[in-house]
Amino acid sequence: MSWKGNDKYHWNEETIEHFVTESNFHSKEVIKEFVADFVYVNCQLEDGDTEEELVNDLMSKIYEDE
Repeated sequence: MSWKGNDKYHWNEETIEHFVTESNFHSKEVIKEFVADFVYVNCQLEDGDTEEELVNDLMSKIYEDE
């Protein structure tokens, strides 16, 4: 799940770790599909947020060491 504070999303560390691990076994395109599914099912949009914004933010956390 995520929440918004100070114009930034915050993700559960376990969520990030899960997708980082998955990224060792799947392409970036497949991970983005997994993340989009996760956001659709598990995240509640607030104040004009879009699923795409959450997906892009989580993807940046997963691949921040690239």
